[in-house]
Amino acid sequence: MDTLTEEEKKRRMAGVCCYNMLGLVATAAFICATYSYAYCDFASRYVELTPGTTVEDVCSGLGNGFQSSCETLLQDGHGVGFEGFWVTIPVDTQICLDYTQLTPWGYVTPDFDTKFNSARALSICGIIFGGAGWFSLMFAACCPMDQAKLKGLACYFFLATLFQGLSLLMFRSNVCSTGFFDVYFTDPSTGEPSLPSGAIQSVTCGLASGSKLAISATVLWFVCNNMIPAAIVPGQLWAGGEQPTPGMGQPQYQENAEGEA
Repeated sequence: MDTLTEEEKKRRMAGVCCYNMLGLVATAAFICATYSYAYCDFASRYVELTPGTTVEDVCSGLGNGFQSSCETLLQDGHGVGFEGFWVTIPVDTQICLDYTQLTPWGYVTPDFDTKFNSARALSICGIIFGGAGWFSLMFAACCPMDQAKLKGLACYFFLATLFQGLSLLMFRSNVCSTGFFDVYFTDPSTGEPSLPSGAIQSVTCGLASGSKLAISATVLWFVCNNMIPAAIVPGQLWAGGEQPTPGMGQPQYQENAEGEA
């Protein structure tokens, strides 16, 4: 039988409740992190043309195969992600295209700078480390877990918080620059883009579905990291493993000695 005081029982119940909530928060964080990478609209790309210039003016000189793509890429708020970007095909259907596209000069891919590649890698690392912590919690029912192992998950959640937050580095990458998509309209023999020179005044990027989910995942991973010290593993999950250390809000289990009067 246990010899917990009333105060210790209350603290234990609160700790077990915190452990159960930890699993729910980690699940939400993992879902947000995964979908932030999967979407083709991590950022919304806003294109500002020079005064007096319209999208039709810029794209009118291109062939039929390029005009619709050009108009989409010059629209305000079209989505760009880590693996592709949104385009609108006639008349109102949006599809996600890979960055590697077939042009009259063969398959071409935009040049990604270090910030873009770093943001993509950091996003994947955030999903991996956060997923490792989440899987550990989900499989605690079949793999014994004690307090020491639970505290070790804080490392996973801390790294997930760090890497997921750094995935927003994409907003500083060249995908938000004026000439990112010029490669699709550039003849390699001349090296000159088909788009009129100076037609695009500036390009900026704003939050989209993917980046909003990344921010949500970052906050949730941070919450998970801070819930670890308060959480207490339910007794049935650490059965057969090391028991929680008494004190500091941890449960205290003591059995009567044999032969006790």
